[in-house]
Amino acid sequence: MRKHPPARPGRSWGPPPWLWLTLLLFLVQVPALTGHALGVGAGLVRFGDTGRGTFVTATLSLVQLLPLFFLLAAVLALFAPRARCRVVERRYGLLAPDDPLMAPPAAAPGYPGRPSAPDFATRMTAFVDEHAPGVQLRLSTQEGLSARVYPGSWRTTRIGVFAPLVHLWRTDTEAARAVLLHELGHLRQGEQHVTGLGSPLTALVRAWPQVLVGFVVLPVTLLFVTGDATARLTLAEVVLVLFSVPKVLLLVVGALWSAELGADRFAARAAGADHLVRALRRLEQGDHGGLARLHHPPARMRIRCVSRGETTRVRLLLTLLWPLALLAQLPLAMLGALPAYALLGAESDRATRQVLALAHESLATEPAWWATLAVTLVWPLVSGVRPVRRDAAAVTTSATVDTAAVTTSAKVHTAAVTTSAKVHTAAVLLPAVLLLVGLLPLVSRPPGGVFPDERAGPATPATRAPGGGAPAGVTPTACPSRAAPRDPTRPPGLPVFTPETPPPSRDSAQDRQRGARTFRTLDVTAADALSGTRDQAQDVGDRLRGARWTLHDDGTLTADRAGVPLLRTTSVGATTRLLTGQRTERTDVSATTMWMEARLVGGAGRTARLDLVRAATRDMRAVVDCREFSSTSSTAQRLSLTLGRE
Repeated sequence: MRKHPPARPGRSWGPPPWLWLTLLLFLVQVPALTGHALGVGAGLVRFGDTGRGTFVTATLSLVQLLPLFFLLAAVLALFAPRARCRVVERRYGLLAPDDPLMAPPAAAPGYPGRPSAPDFATRMTAFVDEHAPGVQLRLSTQEGLSARVYPGSWRTTRIGVFAPLVHLWRTDTEAARAVLLHELGHLRQGEQHVTGLGSPLTALVRAWPQVLVGFVVLPVTLLFVTGDATARLTLAEVVLVLFSVPKVLLLVVGALWSAELGADRFAARAAGADHLVRALRRLEQGDHGGLARLHHPPARMRIRCVSRGETTRVRLLLTLLWPLALLAQLPLAMLGALPAYALLGAESDRATRQVLALAHESLATEPAWWATLAVTLVWPLVSGVRPVRRDAAAVTTSATVDTAAVTTSAKVHTAAVTTSAKVHTAAVLLPAVLLLVGLLPLVSRPPGGVFPDERAGPATPATRAPGGGAPAGVTPTACPSRAAPRDPTRPPGLPVFTPETPPPSRDSAQDRQRGARTFRTLDVTAADALSGTRDQAQDVGDRLRGARWTLHDDGTLTADRAGVPLLRTTSVGATTRLLTGQRTERTDVSATTMWMEARLVGGAGRTARLDLVRAATRDMRAVVDCREFSSTSSTAQRLSLTLGRE
């Protein structure tokens, strides 16, 4: 009977490209992250003026940005694969198999007619060429790693082979081949450009424990030891940072684990599950990296998935690992927000309702869930994987086809189709159900905010005598008048912008010559609360996003947003213009005055910076049943906007 040569492993099913989706979602957030970084820089600059509290708060914000810097480095590395290749090979001492330092020793003298067996590098290269022509091997004598894939250029890929894999090749060749097939499994979706040697994503997972200790634990400990008055507020910021950093790492770790488990499944199908299990046990038994090794799943988890690679549960895990990591961000955010609200003095029941409402809103507003739904819907169509048909065709074209083999192949094909349908349905239902829950009006924010000073309500009236007269035992007095309250006074201690030049006339010839100029808010780079809460400052910044500003020829500045008073020029420099304005709104029972100072800084380019100091005070006075009720509330914010000229 004629024997057919073993077929090259065909294209197998794998999880969706969660690594690429992670980078894409990061790119969407770049404008907001840029504004956050500028705000952190401003906080570090003001360290000398405001003390240790501001410095530590800015440092904590920097910790939140560090994972995103790694993601930015991963994006930039996509555009410089050759530079990454040179750095990787220099760092790990990777050399070509024909390099003099890696060449096999010469044949021993005295045996001229005896053929010499090919060395391990030659056999490895032949094996890789058989399954992935064009992929190059590079060898290193370093320990600690077995094999890793990395890009050589845009179109070429290299595999770094280290000493443990060389030893495994000499003792268990089939297991070593399974390791090489695992690395080749990363090539199906171009994962060598995102993960592997020199990947900033894996560097992030290795470095974040040390970063967390250096940038969080030590500065905050110093703050408490020195007795800084802002320690309580800073502790709330620490809580948020401790929970926000794992939120970012969850997505990265989920994407990396999904890619590794998918490559394991590819290798198990091509080389056999037993060979890969032996390799995992041999190469991972000495790994004690702990948290720094989160870029690879635990060995026990990998072995379990390889042994049960064709089951529905394993395929569901590979498909839903990243969406489940995205879902796990919600409880982490809630666990961090609740103690932070408590440290800032919020009421527990209102804080819980606020946290639930924010988590509910994030389901529908988070673009990641919409992207997840889109990817899971189109992935089976884009991948075009038909692994079972290949097996069935091999059976039908064999020279020894019989009815039993055809029947068995048909049953296997039907079972695989059923499993794929279940996996795809579950993968689509998870984001679809969560988006539906987010769109339903299930939870609402508590009215009036979560802090006591946000709800300045009238005092409880005294107990009155039956019949509506004066309180029992109290001599009746004349009812107070129902006049509205007076205009509020400006809150003390607000920052001011120091004039750089003497104030000009309102209708300067320079302004009249330029005419009216219009700007559009491109980004809100900072929104700090001077009094009130951070949520109030963020709300003011959100209302100014996309606002249209007009600088008239008489030096006044107006905006198309409600609540922005007319701003008049008080000083003009070479590139800086200072403005100020206020407005009062009155009702029968209240008077609200808003003060605003602005600094418009513009150069020769198309963008300008607008710094704002905004304060608002509201006085309420009402007379009900001959009783006077009054309250005053005040907030102040400092904002920085990036404007673009129209």
